[in-house]
Amino acid sequence: QMNTSANIQSMQQAIIDYIKANIPKDQNKAHIGRVSNGRVIIGNKTFSYLPAVDMYFGEGDNVACILPEQTNQAVIVGVP
Repeated sequence: QMNTSANIQSMQQAIIDYIKANIPKDQNKAHIGRVSNGRVIIGNKTFSYLPAVDMYFGEGDNVACILPEQTNQAVIVGVP
């Protein structure tokens, strides 16, 4: 049976590779945000969010996000 942590890391890396290959370079930079009241705070802005994969994070945790240009939603791609 595959280690769950290794499996999650593998999925996260696959998502990061996909993003790097398919999103223009100026959009694929990960931003570190903080989860607060059901939203993610990045700098002085707050965003609703969608986890890219099933991962554990909670209130007050830092998360790595990308910000697709067409939406006002952060996509959480990892937990640093």
